[in-house]
Amino acid sequence: MNRSYYDSALVINLKPSGENNTTVTLLTKTKGIIFATLYGGPKSRLRSLVTLWNSGIIYLYEAQEKKQTKISDFDVKNYHTSFSQSLYKSYAANLACELCIKTRCAGSFEECWKLTSGFLDGLEIATEEQAQTGLLRFLWRFLELLGVQPATHVCAGCGKSFLSAGLTLQEKTYYNGIENKFICGECFSGGLGRSEHTFTLKLSALRYLAGITVLSPKEARQLLIDRQDYVQLKDIVFFLIENAAGSRLNTIETGAGIL
Repeated sequence: MNRSYYDSALVINLKPSGENNTTVTLLTKTKGIIFATLYGGPKSRLRSLVTLWNSGIIYLYEAQEKKQTKISDFDVKNYHTSFSQSLYKSYAANLACELCIKTRCAGSFEECWKLTSGFLDGLEIATEEQAQTGLLRFLWRFLELLGVQPATHVCAGCGKSFLSAGLTLQEKTYYNGIENKFICGECFSGGLGRSEHTFTLKLSALRYLAGITVLSPKEARQLLIDRQDYVQLKDIVFFLIENAAGSRLNTIETGAGIL
């Protein structure tokens, strides 16, 4: 039985197949990751539409007797043309796409689609500095989608609130990679949370993560972060996302010095 259908989709990978065809990896809203074949040479109208990071409505034809899905048409809504002009943006977009594939959309197709397509749309209009913090926010929210985002509001050791007005923003907190928890300086000094995967960060950095967790994307974009906090958070969030993916992420390895 053959059938035609359509879905919201984002092109996340392209691979040549034969002389003129292309195997296209799509992130779709209702079916997650789909592999489809795009027929036609360089002069094909569809070839110019089905390009990396384009998103919109994809029209597919499924030939079940051949176990093959063919792209019939693509109504592109967002082109993301700035990615080809910014090495950072292209790596950030590739990291998001690789993460979707490695985690199989975190088990939630529609939420993964919303999060990833929203990130790429925001990345398109962002400056490079905004793109850097945008990637942190995306990865932190992806950890929530995976169900492994650590709590940021209280110390896992003593239960002290990290949001208390009596604390200074320069105060040190610690992340324990073995237990996936944040602890305060007092608990860490007492011997709790020490391991080979321990990260130190200022309270201001931890509060930035807490803000991302509870605020809307629009509100979170207004949060301020200094360079030291950004560097500390990047190390932790990259560690967390690779740990959650279950393997090293190629984009992070090849993008060292860029991301």
